Amino acid sequence: MQKPEAIVFFDLDGTLLNSQVEVLKSSIDAINQLHKNNIIPMLSTGRTVCEVESIMQQTGIDSIIAMNGQYVVYQGEKIFSNDIDSALIERVKLFSAQQNIPLAYYNEAVMRVSDHSLSTQHLYDYLKQPIPAIDNYIHQTSAIQMLLLFCQQGEDIYRAAFPELNFIRNTPYCVDVFNQGGSKGYGITQLIQTQGFQGIPTYAFGDGLNDIEMFKVVDHPIAMKNSVDPIKALATFITDDNNNDGIAKGLKRANLI
Repeated sequence: MQKPEAIVFFDLDGTLLNSQVEVLKSSIDAINQLHKNNIIPMLSTGRTVCEVESIMQQTGIDSIIAMNGQYVVYQGEKIFSNDIDSALIERVKLFSAQQNIPLAYYNEAVMRVSDHSLSTQHLYDYLKQPIPAIDNYIHQTSAIQMLLLFCQQGEDIYRAAFPELNFIRNTPYCVDVFNQGGSKGYGITQLIQTQGFQGIPTYAFGDGLNDIEMFKVVDHPIAMKNSVDPIKALATFITDDNNNDGIAKGLKRANLI
């Protein structure tokens, strides 16, 4: 198998997606050029696989670090999964019921929520997606790699109650929950180790707090102009924002296209 010249990881919300949750034509053209240059483009997102299938088809990307590194697919094949223990999920579920904070349950194939409420509506309106179906027991029959807490604040009490888990705010309306030690960076490390990609240059585009660990493990982290300050501080350079061809401009500046 021919090894790639480089690998580029793209966060989605606020990065590859513009404010209308769309991929710019300039980004699609740039990704097509990456393919021609034997450079592998990969999504690296808090979202799950089934949630972004249309984006993968639109961009021609068949590899993904999903759910903040909890599920990794390379060229259409699963290579890693970091499942949350079902008994631990049950504890989070009971605790959340006491806090009146709804949950979502995510794996690579399905998304489910504990109920339909204003809190869940806020998030999926923000993502421009329909609210998933209700199933508060899916963790008893299916592997789950990520939970969501539907809250605009209040996640700090979870950190004390559940040291086994990581709690990362990914949007104003939810907190991503996954196994402690898991991250986009951990998922990227699994990819590199399992595929023998040591020594191949790695690049990443991101804007949010869940991109910090990704920025720490790649060779060349590139921040969007609309990024939070901690991401900008880690970046090799800052490209334009997600509404103004930031991806294409950044790839050109990095001499990848």
